[in-house]
Amino acid sequence: TFVVGREQQKVFAHRCVLACRCQAFRGMLGQGLAGSEDPPSSVPPQGPFILGNVQPEVFLAVIEFLYTNSVTLNSHIALEVLTSSVEYGLQDLCELCVKFIKDTLSVEQVCEALQVSVTPVGSQRVKNNL
Repeated sequence: TFVVGREQQKVFAHRCVLACRCQAFRGMLGQGLAGSEDPPSSVPPQGPFILGNVQPEVFLAVIEFLYTNSVTLNSHIALEVLTSSVEYGLQDLCELCVKFIKDTLSVEQVCEALQVSVTPVGSQRVKNNL
């Protein structure tokens, strides 16, 4: 269970799916999974994991990608999903976001894209992909 955003929306996901598909989630959730070398006493709590700085729609897009290897994007979340994909090390999701942004970028979105590209979190990798 994740509690996401200021709205504190609950998002449910299978820890085995997240851990298998994403190194970042593996580090957060992977301890104590079947076949793990860690002792059972190190199993992390089942949650909820608090993600207050992520919009629920953005996190749901990341979860959608982890489950389906595809993502439904729109111009309101594409840059934030791109930032999350860099943060979570999801190169394939990053490429899908970059393609969407390149295909739909308008004059109105250029300033927003520029702002995202200069933010401290993952800025160099985001700029290189755009």
